[in-house]
Amino acid sequence: MKVLTLTFALVVLLSASASSQVISFGLGADVTFPSADLKDNVATGYGGTALAKFGLIPLVDLTGGIEYIKFTSKDLTAGQTGTGSAFGILVGGRMSILAIGYFGAETGTYSFTTTIEGSDNSYTKGFFAPMVGVKLSMFDLSARYISAGNDSFWGLRGLLWL
Repeated sequence: MKVLTLTFALVVLLSASASSQVISFGLGADVTFPSADLKDNVATGYGGTALAKFGLIPLVDLTGGIEYIKFTSKDLTAGQTGTGSAFGILVGGRMSILAIGYFGAETGTYSFTTTIEGSDNSYTKGFFAPMVGVKLSMFDLSARYISAGNDSFWGLRGLLWL
């Protein structure tokens, strides 16, 4: 009888929490500013992000998505030009503060490609990105610092949740 009661209670709790969870999808634009060694080879980056947000509990969301950033060209020494791009796979979480603010973090991998005068260099690095943001209805604006070793950058992301 105890097993039956425990099973019933577990089913009720799981179904109640599952009905309160919501998945949202967002599309956004990024502007990034290279730092560390990355700024020696490329300039400002622009890109797009697709995220999914899973409402775990009212104050905590889990996120996952993909991101593509195209870094603009930069004139290097000896007349060379450097360009690059980054493709990221992101997972993270956010915790709401007050009604419109949040803080959170993302982690995952970025696949970087840099090109200096026709010579391509591709590599993948793990990253950690703390962030702060504000959300107004279906709009979301966040600032984050992406720490990926020598290829770090900081950026602003604007999202529209669908």
